[in-house]
Amino acid sequence: MNTTSITILVLVIFTLPTQSISLSTNGSSSNIGCIESEKQALLLFKQHLFDPTNRLVSWVEHEDCCRRWVGVVCHDVSGHVLELHLQNPPMDDANSFAEQKAYLRSRLGGKINHSLLNLTHLSYLDLSKNDFGGIPIPHFFGSMVSLRYLDLSDAGFGGLIPHQLGNLSNMDYLNLEDGYYVENPLYVENLGWLAGMSQLKYLDMSNVNLSKALDWLQTVNMLPSLKELHLRRCQLPLAVSTLLNPNLSSLAVLNLRGNQLDNTSPMIMSWVFSLKTLVSLDLSDNHFQGPIPDGLQNLISLRHLDLSANQFNSSIPDWFYGFSPLEFLNLHNNNLQGKISSAIGNMTSAISLVFSGNTELGGGGIPKELGNLCNLRSLSLSSVKLSQNISDILQMLSLGCISHGLEYLDLSFSNLFGQLTDHLGYFKNLRQLYLSQNSIVGSIPESLGELPMLRVIDVSYNNLTGSNLPETHSANLTNLRSLRDIGNAFIVKVHSCWIPLIGN
Repeated sequence: MNTTSITILVLVIFTLPTQSISLSTNGSSSNIGCIESEKQALLLFKQHLFDPTNRLVSWVEHEDCCRRWVGVVCHDVSGHVLELHLQNPPMDDANSFAEQKAYLRSRLGGKINHSLLNLTHLSYLDLSKNDFGGIPIPHFFGSMVSLRYLDLSDAGFGGLIPHQLGNLSNMDYLNLEDGYYVENPLYVENLGWLAGMSQLKYLDMSNVNLSKALDWLQTVNMLPSLKELHLRRCQLPLAVSTLLNPNLSSLAVLNLRGNQLDNTSPMIMSWVFSLKTLVSLDLSDNHFQGPIPDGLQNLISLRHLDLSANQFNSSIPDWFYGFSPLEFLNLHNNNLQGKISSAIGNMTSAISLVFSGNTELGGGGIPKELGNLCNLRSLSLSSVKLSQNISDILQMLSLGCISHGLEYLDLSFSNLFGQLTDHLGYFKNLRQLYLSQNSIVGSIPESLGELPMLRVIDVSYNNLTGSNLPETHSANLTNLRSLRDIGNAFIVKVHSCWIPLIGN
């Protein structure tokens, strides 16, 4: 069973200095040569790096650092180095094991030499996705006062985050996410130093230990330009002092996943519910209990809401279905109860809905109004107590516009019975279909072969018989990569022209 991954992209424009910058495919280009003192500073910086795959092979004395050096961006008039793009590019999850090993080998390491201080115009520094072996973040970064963009995420830095970073008053973007270095994790004593970054628009300190930062809420509340705040799994302490009026009038994205906030943090939740500009809110995995909080009604601009992996144990209130702008909703793995209301038809902007893992939810089945969600692409009702005839579900959904765009449908472990029907053929864009662990009988209809986009189908552990891939239509399933049919009593019979992608 796959869990739908929900992602929302909020574009925040970080305005770098208003110089003219020209780039080329190998890094950057400039109308004049590289400044010699800055070239020497970069060469000294390189000497202290560990570069096992020679990513910086172009950084040599006889080449111009602005025109030829990978990752270097210069001002096209003055020749000053403005940006260093030294991140290890993110890896595609689908890559092979060999490619994963190659990716890990390509990470830079070693030490950060203070020669970077000679790059007095440097405004952009990205060292993310490397491995610096748990060394501290250099204190001298706080003296690089031209920096507006600093990304040290998943780079293997460790220990106490230096308060000197607070001197970077021009900072727009700061990412200190601690990705994997568990031997010496990043931590802070307090967050008071953040107050010096009044222009900060993006802050990510996910996985940094903030348990001692009793001032965290008061501090972030004093960042008036902040648009995105990511504090996943930070061991956030309870707020201990009175919070004055909220000052985050521009905050669009808030991620507090995995902080065990539960219902003992009324001040924190009161603050969250006052952030009326929020577009994306992630409160998943926080041990919340009881009913879904009414305060969410204040967040009328929400497009992405994740409340998964909590312990909410009420029915879904009717007002909840009134979030008409909501595009992504994740309620996975709670203890929600009762019916899925017909009011779900009001969620006309919905793109992805995840109700899976709520074993007491869904009595009475899927309401027909669900079929009116024309924008829906992903629907997960796995382990929801639908107790419904699968033929009724397919017929009902095929009559609505939901069938035109739906790409992902998970109805596994949902107490379904009855037979699959030719209404399955209406879902022309379906890519993944999960029906395992139900009591579906009969054979798979020939209309399955009318789904050319289908990549994954799981009908395992039902009571199906006959031929699961009818000869007449199986030739059309050219995108199929995974067929799971364990625990049924049918035979695989496919068209002789069918060339599957399974296993490729």
